[in-house]
Amino acid sequence: MKHLYPSYYEKFRCIAAACPDSCCQGWDVVIDEKTEAFYNSVKGDFGDKLRNAIYTDPDGDRVFRLADEKKCPFWGDDKLCDIYRTLGEEHLCLTCAMFPRITMDYTTFAEHTLALACPEAARLILAGDHAYNCFDATEFDPCEAYDAEIMSFLLQTREEAARILASDQPLEQRLRDLLGFADRVQKELTGESSAFDTSALPEIYGDLEYIDEDNRSLVISSVIGSPDLSVHERELTNLALYYLYRYYLGAIDSLDILAPVRFSVCSVRVIAALSRHRDITAAAQLYSKEIEQSYENMERLTEALGL
Repeated sequence: MKHLYPSYYEKFRCIAAACPDSCCQGWDVVIDEKTEAFYNSVKGDFGDKLRNAIYTDPDGDRVFRLADEKKCPFWGDDKLCDIYRTLGEEHLCLTCAMFPRITMDYTTFAEHTLALACPEAARLILAGDHAYNCFDATEFDPCEAYDAEIMSFLLQTREEAARILASDQPLEQRLRDLLGFADRVQKELTGESSAFDTSALPEIYGDLEYIDEDNRSLVISSVIGSPDLSVHERELTNLALYYLYRYYLGAIDSLDILAPVRFSVCSVRVIAALSRHRDITAAAQLYSKEIEQSYENMERLTEALGL
């Protein structure tokens, strides 16, 4: 299998206690079967603590029961992981071991990236100029999992979309051009198209789930209006490219080009507006943590923004 990595991927190192946020607070940590089986074998007080902390949530997942302030029960006062230092890195559950690394598996090739919800990953992504130059738009081995002709079409049109985002036009114009391009590509792919009423965005974002309820009104207010995209144009361009490469090929299953492109444009604009209240990296990380890290949120947005 061919593996493709953006230039920032190998630069990532967890900054642990120095992190301004934490993946150890606010999120459910799903425990995979292999890891839980090992935890069940751990002796002594620490083993008892592990077993007592795991329960089945309403979705049927085995997760850690969060402590006060939605903290992982194994997140120490020094902001380091008790499981890591007691049992070793090899005995972290897959969720903790892999985050913020993301793999998009397309059977004969895989594309890798990092989650913006991690502050250090967000810093690298926003600073990552020309991060996707190594992504090959033509060479892949066909397989039975999907239509090779459609995958080739998606890869080629993604590169065309990336060139639109890399042009020397103002970012506002590039995003408009990207939306128009996506509409033409959608018509070529399926013969369909759909208009989208941006006035519905405040209600759409207002109906999503939020880890911190204070962020609901902050995000909704950032959806309204026209942010100045020239203030952080370089970082926002890198952000738009990140979203393009992160979500575009999902159309191999849905045949929906409009949803990932509209989500990319909406996200860039909302994050630009959020950056009026905080650093651009912190704005991107907050948005990703609240919006992207929830499967239910992404499902709702895909349905609302797509065909």
